[in-house]
Amino acid sequence: MSKRLGSRLREHAQETFPPDAQKGLRRFAMREAADLLRINQNTFRHHVSNLEGFPEGILEGGNRRSFSAEEMVEAQRVLLETGRIKPEEHPQRRSGEPCQVLTIFNLKGGSAKTSTVAHVGQLLGLRGYRVLLIDLDSQASLTNLFGVTPELDPDMPTSYDLIRSEGPLPASEIIRKTNFPTVDLIPASMDIMEYEFEVALSFRHGATTFHSRIREALEPVLNQYDVVIFDTPPQLNFSVISSLFASTGVLIPLNASMLDVMSLASFLGMASNLMGVVEAHAPEHGLNFVRVLITRYENTDGPQVQISSLLRTVLGDAVLSAEFLKSTAVGDAANTQQSIFEVEPRDVNRRTYERAIESVSRVTDEVEREILKAWGRSHGA
Repeated sequence: MSKRLGSRLREHAQETFPPDAQKGLRRFAMREAADLLRINQNTFRHHVSNLEGFPEGILEGGNRRSFSAEEMVEAQRVLLETGRIKPEEHPQRRSGEPCQVLTIFNLKGGSAKTSTVAHVGQLLGLRGYRVLLIDLDSQASLTNLFGVTPELDPDMPTSYDLIRSEGPLPASEIIRKTNFPTVDLIPASMDIMEYEFEVALSFRHGATTFHSRIREALEPVLNQYDVVIFDTPPQLNFSVISSLFASTGVLIPLNASMLDVMSLASFLGMASNLMGVVEAHAPEHGLNFVRVLITRYENTDGPQVQISSLLRTVLGDAVLSAEFLKSTAVGDAANTQQSIFEVEPRDVNRRTYERAIESVSRVTDEVEREILKAWGRSHGA
C-alpha cells in the first residue's frame, strides 16, 4: 500500500510541480493590493498615476490593473522614502526591535496548525513583514504546501540538518525562497525524527543543551527577518521544546469541541511545567504572549458556539477574539497545494472566498498586534 500510494503521490507531485519548476504566485487586483498595504483605494490609484517610482502594475483586459507581490514590496519602499508613510508605520522592524519568534503548537492533531502557520505567515509577508517559516513536522505538510518535495531530492537540506548532532549546516544553507518574495522556508522531511533518537542517546553522556539548539542555529540569520514561525508536530518532543526555548510567543490552535478542550487543559499543565524548566535554564527567557486560536469554526454549529463561549469565559483575553473559520475555499485550495492567497478569486465562490479572506485577516490582525506590542508600537503605527 505504501509503495502504491507513494508512487502515485510522486507522479502527482511531478505533474503539479516538476523538479525544475518554480511555484508562481498570482497577481493582485488594485483593490486587493491597496487593502494589503493599508492604503485607501483612491489614494493608491492617485499614487499609481502621480507618484514617481511607484509601481504601475499592468493592465489586464484593458481596464483592470493588477500588481505582483514584488511590486507591492516596492510600493512600500517608495512610500517610506517619499515620506507618505512614517518609519513607525512601515511593517519591518527597526533598530532595537527584536525578531519575533512564534511557535504554533498543540498536542491535538487536526487543529489546523499548518494552515494557521501558512496563512498567517503569508499574509504577514504580503503586508510587508520579512517572514521565515520553519517546518518541524516529519509529515512536512507546510513544506508540501509550498510545492517543495524533499523526498524527490534526497540531497535537499531540511530542518533536521539545522539541528542534527553531527555537523549541522548553517541556517543560511537551508533556507529556501518561496513564491512569496518576503516569505522564506526551512523545509522538513522524515529525517527530523532522527533528532529525537540523537537527543535521547546524548543523555547517556550527560548532554543537556538540546533545548538551545534551534535558538543558537537561528541566531546568525535572525537579523534578516521580522517574524519567524514554527510549524510543529502534535507531540511534545525535543524539537518542539527547542522551538519553545527559541520563541517569544506561542499560539495554540484549537477546535471548539469538548474533547479538544479537555486535551488543552492537560496540554497547558504540561506546557507550564516545561516553561518552568526553560526558565530555570534561562531566567531571562520569557514569552511576550500565549494565545489560543479557535480553528475550523462554524458559527452555525450550536455545540461549537457553546464551547467557544466557555473558553472565552474561562480564559478571557487569552483567546483571540477572531476565529479561523472552517471554509471550503481553504480546503479546496489545500487540495491543489495552495493557500487562499494563491487561488484565483474568480475560480472560487465570491462570497466563500471573501469570508475566508476576512477570517484569516482578522486572525492575522490580532497576531500582528502582539508583534507590534512587543516592539513597543501601537497597532498600525
